[in-house]
Amino acid sequence: MAYDRPVEELKPVLVHGVDAGLTTTLGGIAETGTLVLWPTPDEPRLLSLLPPIHIALVRAAEVVDNLAGLIRDKGWAGSMPTNAVLISGPSKTADIEQTLAYGVHGPKELIVLVVKD
Repeated sequence: MAYDRPVEELKPVLVHGVDAGLTTTLGGIAETGTLVLWPTPDEPRLLSLLPPIHIALVRAAEVVDNLAGLIRDKGWAGSMPTNAVLISGPSKTADIEQTLAYGVHGPKELIVLVVKD
């Protein structure tokens, strides 16, 4: 399904009408297992947050050692992105009794595909 309508029209479809959202990434951080997404009009932030499964493609050459390396390599010291999403796993939360629940604030499942160039 194409992300080709206003977000107000797509929200119900993204939450209840599709099985997964597929996005590319800006890169990854090896130290924490973090994916770095830079949302665009073609791949808005909601595409990685609303469907129950998020599938992310990361290029192996774009994985850096740590956050400092990412900031250095992408030149963020001179110009920070307006919106970067850092993902280190599926959405999860726990209540006061420490009962863990997945998918409460985002996808219940995260699948990462590393593509070798």
